[in-house]
Amino acid sequence: MHDCRSALLDDEDALIDLLAEAARAAGATVLGRHSHRFEPHGVSALCILAESHISAHTWPELGSAVFDVFTCGVTARPAVACELLIERLEPGRHTLTHLDRGHTAPVPVRA
Repeated sequence: MHDCRSALLDDEDALIDLLAEAARAAGATVLGRHSHRFEPHGVSALCILAESHISAHTWPELGSAVFDVFTCGVTARPAVACELLIERLEPGRHTLTHLDRGHTAPVPVRA
């Protein structure tokens, strides 16, 4: 994601809460949360899920962030988590890629 609202990208508590909310919206079970805010700016955050994990790495000074939403099984809907993240961060532009387990090349969803 690029050209995001920078304040949210540098707010460790809000970002880890957003990841947990996105995971729950996707039907995933959050087992644990961990985050770290870097100085002078930037956050890495991770929610461990019963289905795998969701993570974020941010560069607020650039208005950019990268998210990984990995799930196993058939109950979680990772696309729902992605859409919530896009909605909340309001990126000016983003790339969303879906990668099925076992495939070696990503399948672009939209850019």
